[in-house]
Amino acid sequence: MDYFDRADVRAALHISPLVGAWELCTNGINYTRGSIGSQWVYEGLHGKYRMLHYSGDVDGAVPTYGTQGWIDSLNWPITSDFRPWMYADQVAGYVTYYAGDFTFATVHGSGHMVPQDKRPQAHYMLYNWLNNTAL
Repeated sequence: MDYFDRADVRAALHISPLVGAWELCTNGINYTRGSIGSQWVYEGLHGKYRMLHYSGDVDGAVPTYGTQGWIDSLNWPITSDFRPWMYADQVAGYVTYYAGDFTFATVHGSGHMVPQDKRPQAHYMLYNWLNNTAL
């Protein structure tokens, strides 16, 4: 992971010298300063672009319960209610479709790094979403 702290990489990514060293996981971030998080991004793009938000259902850093809570707070009409989606004849997670082309999917048994934890399921989910095919 030293790659992300190399001077040439930081310069290419326009990372300010004021920003500390890169860490994969840290407890040094105060998450209370921006309680709305990225919700405003979804609100601004809703109805303009198709969006997929996915969550590993055993994510201890950003729990699915909290994600579902802010999505529910948007009060977007549900077009297809929370239901299981399958991969290789197994429940791979659950999915809800909302008006305005917004999809929320969970990935069963995955933590914060869904594509790392559940590669086949993540590939299947993203492939189907990119091809506008229901899970």
